[in-house]
Amino acid sequence: MPATPSFSLASFVNQAEGGTQPPNLPVQQWHAWEALCQALGPLLMAPADHAVNLADALHPHAAQLVALTREDPDVALFHMVHGAERALDRYSVRHAVHTAMLVALIGRRKDWGDGRTALGVKAALTMNLSIMALQNTLARQTTPLTEAQRLAIEQHPVASRQLLSQLGVTDTDWLDAVSEHHEQSDGRGYPLGLQTVHPLADAIHTCDVFSAKLSPRASRGHLPGPQAAAEIFRQRSAGYFGATLIREVGLYPPGSLVDLASGERAVVLYRTSDAAAPVVAVVTDALTSPLPRPLCSGTARQGPHRVLGAAVDRHGADTFPPDVLLGLR
Repeated sequence: MPATPSFSLASFVNQAEGGTQPPNLPVQQWHAWEALCQALGPLLMAPADHAVNLADALHPHAAQLVALTREDPDVALFHMVHGAERALDRYSVRHAVHTAMLVALIGRRKDWGDGRTALGVKAALTMNLSIMALQNTLARQTTPLTEAQRLAIEQHPVASRQLLSQLGVTDTDWLDAVSEHHEQSDGRGYPLGLQTVHPLADAIHTCDVFSAKLSPRASRGHLPGPQAAAEIFRQRSAGYFGATLIREVGLYPPGSLVDLASGERAVVLYRTSDAAAPVVAVVTDALTSPLPRPLCSGTARQGPHRVLGAAVDRHGADTFPPDVLLGLR
């Protein structure tokens, strides 16, 4: 079995002052997520060029993804939700990673065990294997789909399964999860209109749609977490795992930009036992002017630091880089 990649958390030890300061783990985990996306890029974009057996090649990356998700789910969600300036950079790889991360969260909640969770993660990473380059194009495209693009999208679950088989994947659960991840139990899915859907495919579909709604594209903005949650239920995309996913993500997932009753804006750093009162980094003053540095603050259900809701635009969201914000934890 291939060794675990070299971009584990231990490889991100803080070098400040000769390494005498203890590392800030949330910051190191953020960089580990970035390194994971970078490492997976060549493998997912051109798998035939980088793997004789894709299952073996993906194993250490899937293990790293599950480990990072378990070590700090808040940082994992922060990586998905925050940083729209990077959303169009390698969109397809980041989307696959974030969908797989959400599947890992569901697996933990549902007590799937290591084997089933790893299988779901690998299926999520490869769900769009046949259209990875097309997804990057569409993320920046502002014109309607061409007929060729529409056909490729409609057929990609089956095409991705065929590509996986050619690359040495023989696990039928993995293959079924990929080929059925856009099917729905009411028969309204595609490409086959199945009414019996593999459970892993159902989970991947829910996570896929939710993650996509949180990511902006050139043709549309992203949806705040609460609105994305409402949309997947309204559009019947939630499936059996919808409620589980929403519980795992929370009302204001880390990375969300929120408005406070004081008039300030803040980025959610991590959740607390009270879903409506996360710990935040305040990034603007009451006039929405950027602060010289972010301020870590708790929130409450009453008073000026009450969260009014998700911000309707991204003003102030990108004032400070992720490592500065996570460094407040």
